[in-house]
Amino acid sequence: MAQKSLKVNAFLNTLKTVLTLFFPLITFPYSSRVLGPESIGKVNFAQSVVSYFAIIASLGISTYATREAAKVRDNKEKLSQISSEIFIINLISTVIAYVLLVASLIFVRKFDDYRLLIIICSTLIVFTTVGMGWLYQAVEDYLYITVRSLAFQIISVILLFTLVKSKEDYLWYASINIISNVGANILNFIHARKYIQFKTGTKLLLKRHLKPIFVLFATTIAGTIFASIDTTMLGFMSNDSEVGFYSAGMKIIHMINGIFPAMIIVIFPRVSYYFANNDRKSILLLSSKTVNCLLCFSLPVSVGLFLLMQPLVILFCGVKYIEAISISKIMCPYLVFSALGHFLGGTILVAHGKEKQQLYSMIAAGLLDVVLNVFFIRLYGAKGAALATLLSQIVLTLFYIIALWNFTKELYVKLATLQFSAAAIIMGISVYFVRNLFTNLLLQLFVPFVVGVLTYALMLVVLRNQFFLATTNDIFKKLRRE
Repeated sequence: MAQKSLKVNAFLNTLKTVLTLFFPLITFPYSSRVLGPESIGKVNFAQSVVSYFAIIASLGISTYATREAAKVRDNKEKLSQISSEIFIINLISTVIAYVLLVASLIFVRKFDDYRLLIIICSTLIVFTTVGMGWLYQAVEDYLYITVRSLAFQIISVILLFTLVKSKEDYLWYASINIISNVGANILNFIHARKYIQFKTGTKLLLKRHLKPIFVLFATTIAGTIFASIDTTMLGFMSNDSEVGFYSAGMKIIHMINGIFPAMIIVIFPRVSYYFANNDRKSILLLSSKTVNCLLCFSLPVSVGLFLLMQPLVILFCGVKYIEAISISKIMCPYLVFSALGHFLGGTILVAHGKEKQQLYSMIAAGLLDVVLNVFFIRLYGAKGAALATLLSQIVLTLFYIIALWNFTKELYVKLATLQFSAAAIIMGISVYFVRNLFTNLLLQLFVPFVVGVLTYALMLVVLRNQFFLATTNDIFKKLRRE
């Protein structure tokens, strides 16, 4: 199989993610105003409950399958064999997840008022299983993924404005979210025949995959704690409105944060391929470029969001969600640590076959997250949940740096990190003063944004940041050729 351009893959996957972020910019302001904090809180609580059963169904398969399929992507016979084995394991785990979900709906009284909503949200599980997204990541078919994702997001937007008209329509809202996120996955199963032939019978060797899958499954459980425990604990310890404020504040953070995994995920199969071929030089070079790229974008985005969060939340969610502003501000540094942690733990450690070290780090940070949530939610409510999540992510990223110290100390990022930080500080000062010149919310958001981007870019040129200069030089060369 011909090796595809990482830059093209990164562009396509980032484009898909940006489009995924763009549609909520259209839909969430509408849905948050129509449904209100209470209904939004109900949907997010149900989604957080389903997420626990989703990790049982996933078993950590996606990361493992992407790594193993990427190693044999040049051999269709081996790729078909591995893909069939992993898909059958995934089907079995999905059935187990649904059995446990039904039992929970019967015996957990808290779920009585959410039963139908949880059932609707649970369709995400089966769509994810049949979607086989790991196969398309392994073969780096990001063009197909981007096109079909865009099509279903357009469909979901039309359905939202057609079907969601009042706060009682939160069931339709939950259904449309499923269509937007994983509705296209049914097409993936059909399209998979382009790359593999499904195999059945005694030739399938399922046992060889179980040990590494269960290690990654445990890691996924710990990871889900970071993603969902804050919302779930708020639901049990607080009320739907508090969950709604928290969900609105976190929605903005997670929307922006989704860009960075999109940049990283295309690296994982390539790094796995390099590790399989013992190409340390290529790994180090690619990793240095990736970390530079993550810092180049995450630092200014974190600073800019902190300064522009008030007009952003009011425009995006409405004045009813004014409480979400402080929640989002607390979480702004999370963007930097999450991006670095996702790359070091989810890419480098796992591609190198050191998923156990990732697991131990996730367990320690996950337990810390639970303890901090219990303490801070009682004191500060939704703000406390945000603070607990931020501190836990910082600790997790530090664990990864320590676990990979012999690797991270060789990355060419020290000078660049200082340059990115200095440029972000100067940018923040300019954004702060320009923001205070306006009272109109749109002008408070748009003008400082433009000034901030220009200031940051100018500072990187003045500081002679090699990553930024090389990247802009490549862009100008391509534009001149075209």
